[in-house]
Amino acid sequence: MRFWHRERKWSILFLVILLSLAVTGTALAAEFAGDDNVYRLAAGEVVNDDLYVGSGEIYIDGTVKGDLYAAGGYIEINGIVEGDLVAAGGGVVLRGQVLDDVRVAGGGIEISGTVGDDLFIAGGGGPGMNFPMQFGTRSIPQGIRIADSAQVAGDVVVFGGGGRIDGRIGGDLWAGMGSLELAAQVDGDADLRVATLRVEEGSRVAGILRYSSPDESAIPGGAAGSVQYEAPPAESARGASVIASVVGWVVRTGLILVGFALLGWLLLRFVPDLLTKPASAIQDKPLEAGLYGLLAAALFVFVPILSILLVVLVWIFWGTLPGLVMGFFLIGSWALIWLFSPLITGLWLGQRMTAQAGRETTLTVALLLGVLLLVVVGRIPFVGWLVYLVSFALALGGLLRSRRRAQDEPDQPAPLAVAG
Repeated sequence: MRFWHRERKWSILFLVILLSLAVTGTALAAEFAGDDNVYRLAAGEVVNDDLYVGSGEIYIDGTVKGDLYAAGGYIEINGIVEGDLVAAGGGVVLRGQVLDDVRVAGGGIEISGTVGDDLFIAGGGGPGMNFPMQFGTRSIPQGIRIADSAQVAGDVVVFGGGGRIDGRIGGDLWAGMGSLELAAQVDGDADLRVATLRVEEGSRVAGILRYSSPDESAIPGGAAGSVQYEAPPAESARGASVIASVVGWVVRTGLILVGFALLGWLLLRFVPDLLTKPASAIQDKPLEAGLYGLLAAALFVFVPILSILLVVLVWIFWGTLPGLVMGFFLIGSWALIWLFSPLITGLWLGQRMTAQAGRETTLTVALLLGVLLLVVVGRIPFVGWLVYLVSFALALGGLLRSRRRAQDEPDQPAPLAVAG
């Protein structure tokens, strides 16, 4: 389908685009907000720029004139966003209006409002995963639900464990899900890759309905202009392939975890400040550290050009060997930051997890807990790149904040609040 080749990039570059937008156009005058508990833009309030929000619960009842970037446990949009909506959280609910694109990721997602252009969703759910999740004062069931009242003017791309798609879709629909109930009105084509599919009476795909599942589904008459069924690979070959993939995933994940654990233990033993100071800076102000990291990471757009220019200049004036050394140094510097980022973020995550559980633990145990969470979630297809990019941005922001704090208060280092 024509939109799939374009929209697939969002599953990998979701946060990269957020990073680049963070320092371009009107984002330079954007409003930043955050709180560990609840953030609310009340009805009648207007933000005339882009809005970046991080909080446990986020409620947007007013109007955002630019783009909205939100990250939190529970996110609810009841008002109007005149630009794009980019949101990631445990639960995301859209009841209001977004006049441009919507990109959301979460365990439970509900769309009942209006989307002016394309809609991209990555969500949870599936068999045995429909129990509600609690976020502060709100709860939301896992899975993806596009309600009958939803209106999407453009294309819809959905990845998830399970859910239901209803409402009106003005473009094409592509879904890769474990289980799917389809009851929507689709003005274009629909391409569905699912384990189980139920197409309800009254649903309508104006173009071609293509689907692939282990068993053919009973498609109601008139549900599509034409229907094309594609059988998956033979059960034996598919089963062997699945087993091999699962075993390979477990082995690679285990090796990555062991490598991070060993490196983290060595750093905590011999150079602990390399991890504890930036982790402490993230702990003090997570939102500020993340924003620092986003802005700094956006400069990666210019790093290759500047690096190549510097290497060429060194090669011209000092020769081939110094030029190669400079090139390896620059590449190695950024590679080290990328490598250490899960350790810094993992230490912060582990500290937060143990603190919320009311337990005291050592820095090493906190590091292992946080790194375990990052590695496992980071190995999930389509989501992993986002996890590592967010981890990188937070770690980079923590490094910058820790250096700034050391310069401002050299005699008062802020210790990491983890019992050792």
